[in-house]
Amino acid sequence: MPFSKLSREQKRTILSELRQSLFQHELWYENFNRTIICDQVPDERDLQEDANHRWPLGQWLHGAGASRLGSHQSFSQILLAHELMHRHAAIMLRTASEHRSIPLDDYELFLSALKQVRAQLVTIKHELEDALRNRDPLTGAGNHIAMLTALRERQALAPRPTCLAMMDLDHFREVNDTYGHTLGDEFLVQYAEFVMSHLRPHDEFFRFGGEKFLYCAADADLEQGRAIAEQLRKGLSDREFFVEGYLPLTVTASFGLTLLDPSVPVEQSIERADQALHDAKAAGRDRIANWQAPN
Repeated sequence: MPFSKLSREQKRTILSELRQSLFQHELWYENFNRTIICDQVPDERDLQEDANHRWPLGQWLHGAGASRLGSHQSFSQILLAHELMHRHAAIMLRTASEHRSIPLDDYELFLSALKQVRAQLVTIKHELEDALRNRDPLTGAGNHIAMLTALRERQALAPRPTCLAMMDLDHFREVNDTYGHTLGDEFLVQYAEFVMSHLRPHDEFFRFGGEKFLYCAADADLEQGRAIAEQLRKGLSDREFFVEGYLPLTVTASFGLTLLDPSVPVEQSIERADQALHDAKAAGRDRIANWQAPN
């Protein structure tokens, strides 16, 4: 599953487990070096055919890590490199235990696999850290910095169209006034999770501020963007949100659409989407409006 589809808590869990596994891996590597250099008796786990399953990193990779990172594009390469690393480690340990010099080729193969495992896992760790750093802490949607960065990257892909939809919950202030900000925050979390669960593979979702969010529909013109917005609008109006201790709540949302214009700063395109949102609100809410260029 792409990291953009994961909740903030899921990202934190994976990152914590990955950091612990990398730490345990470094302990294994220190012990391996100590055994080779100081001519100690090898750990029997390192000499087994399935040595890559017997240490904490391998146990995580083939257990919880597989369920959490299995869809990551580099995961199969990590498993292969990790298996090769342990295979060559076993060869070196057997050679050293027989008091023979370790061939340079064996060491180079071991080192290459070791570096690959480390580099790819550290890259994933950085991806998770960046994803958490560039996320709104409440809802898990992208934050303002992530939004501007992503839109500038999209802008560079012109002439491929990108449709922007500024979304705002209707009468949300009444929710806060009636039930309090704690419940309002929980409501926003569930709302954001609903939208993110409907993201297409290359679409992105950002919290603009308050109850305003920006949906970035990749490779979509205004007609396609409107179809996406209509699906979300209807899905939200039909959905009941549950917060413990309260009756189910329903909500509607208004949408303002525009295309990401490659000829102007991204902030101006965002402003156009916001202007279209105001038009949708003024026309009665729970509807979609397109930005209209001034005459």
